[in-house]
Amino acid sequence: MRIEEDFIGKVEVPEDAYFGIFTVRAAENFRISQSKPHPDFIRMLALVKKSCAQANVKLGQLDAKIGNAIIQASDEVAQGKHDNQFILDSYTAGAGTPFNMNMNEVIANRAEELLGGKKGQYKLVHPNNHVNMSQSSNDVIPTAIRLVLLHQSAQLLSAATRLADALESKEKEFSKIVKVGRTHLMDAVPLTVADELSAFSSSVKKDILHIGRARSLLSELPIGATALGSGINTHPAYKRTVVAQIRKNTGLKVKEGRNLFRLVSSASDFFAYSCALSSLALSIHKLSSDLKLLSSGPNTMVGEYVLPEVEPGSSIMPGKINPSIPECAEMIANRVFGLHHSVQLACAGGQLQLNVQTPLILHCLSEATLILSTGCSMLSEKCIIGMKLNTERIRQHLDASLITITALSPYFGYSLLSNLVKKAQNEGKSLKEIVIQEGLLSEAEFEKLLAPSRLVRPSLKLRLKRDKK
Repeated sequence: MRIEEDFIGKVEVPEDAYFGIFTVRAAENFRISQSKPHPDFIRMLALVKKSCAQANVKLGQLDAKIGNAIIQASDEVAQGKHDNQFILDSYTAGAGTPFNMNMNEVIANRAEELLGGKKGQYKLVHPNNHVNMSQSSNDVIPTAIRLVLLHQSAQLLSAATRLADALESKEKEFSKIVKVGRTHLMDAVPLTVADELSAFSSSVKKDILHIGRARSLLSELPIGATALGSGINTHPAYKRTVVAQIRKNTGLKVKEGRNLFRLVSSASDFFAYSCALSSLALSIHKLSSDLKLLSSGPNTMVGEYVLPEVEPGSSIMPGKINPSIPECAEMIANRVFGLHHSVQLACAGGQLQLNVQTPLILHCLSEATLILSTGCSMLSEKCIIGMKLNTERIRQHLDASLITITALSPYFGYSLLSNLVKKAQNEGKSLKEIVIQEGLLSEAEFEKLLAPSRLVRPSLKLRLKRDKK
C-alpha cells in the first residue's frame, strides 16, 4: 500500500493502483449496487479529458510535455487498457464528482509514470491542476453523458430502423390478405394484414424521428461552463477549441452550448431524450402485446399469426410453444417505463445552478438505450422476419364475422342491420344467409357489396337494380 493525503487526512491506496485517494474514499462511501457505469462512459470521459488537454496546450495554458503525457494516458484509458482502475458504483455522490476524480487520478498517475515519476506522487502531473484544468465535474460529467447517449443512440436508431423495415417487408408480403379487425377485443370491420402491420411500422418510424430530434438537443455540450456556466478559470477561446477537439476525437457532430448556465442547471434535454425512448418502448409494448394475442392458442384462440419457434415453451407440456420473443420485448419496454420515471424525478431534482443527479440520469438513460437497441434487434431478427400467417384461420374468422355487414349500412341503415346481426346470432346462420333470406340482396349483389376491396378501403355507393325494403 501507499499513503496519499488530502485536506481531510491520510488514506491507504493499493501500491499498483492508478486511482488515488479520492477514488478510495468514494468506493468506501458508496457501496450500493455492485453495478458500474458502462464502458462507453469511461471511454467518452477519457476522450473529454484528452480534448481538454489538447485545447489547453493549443491555447498555451498547459505545458506541452505534461499535456502530451495526459493525452497519451487518456488514449490508453479510451482504448480500455485501464478498465480495472474504474471501481466506482453507478450510484455515487451528486454531480458525478467521484467519476471525474477517478478519471483525473488514473490519467494523472499514468501520465506521471510516462514522465518518469511514481504513482501517487503527483509531482509532475496533478489530477486537479493539470488533468482537470479548465474543467469542473459540473460541465465534464454532463458532457460525457451526452457523448455516451449520442454514441449509443446511433446503434438504437439503426436497430429501430431495421425493425421498421422488417415490418414493412411483411406488409408487402401480406398486402392482399383481408382479415377481421378487432376493437375492445371484439370483432370489428375488416382490414388487410398490411394495414394491421402498418400501424406498428409507422409508430416505430415516428419514434425514430422523435429520438433524432432529442439527439439534436444532446449534441449541445456544456463543456467550458466549469462550475456554473460562467467559464471561470478558462481561456476566452477555450470553449470553441475544446468542442472542436471533441468533434475530432469522438467523430460525433457536437456543438458549443449556447447557454452554459442552462446546460449545467437544467436536465431538460435528458428528459426529452428519455421521453423519446419511452415512446419507442410504448410502440414495442403494443406490437409485442398484439403479436401475443394474434398468435394465441393457436387452436383455441386467435391463432392467425405464426411466430418463429425459438424455444420449447414448457417444462411439463410436450410440444408447447410460447411467444417468448414478444414476452421479453414487453419486459424490456416495462423496464424502460420505470427508468423513465427515475429520469423524470432526477431531472426535476436540480436546485439553483446545478442538477446533481447526473449519475442516476446516466445509469438510467444508458441502460434504457442499450436494452431498447438489443430489444429491437431481437424482435426483428427472431420474430418479425420469420413470422408467417395461418391464412385458413384468417379466412374462417372473416367468414364467421358478423361485422362485415357494416358495409351494408349505407344501403339499409344501422337499426335494420343491428336486428339482422342479432337474428343471425340467435339462429346460428351466416350474414349472407340472413340477408338473402330476408330478400334484401341477391347472392350476386351480396358478393359484390361485400367484396374484400370494398371492405378495406373507401368506395362509392353502388346503385342496386331494384329497391330494397
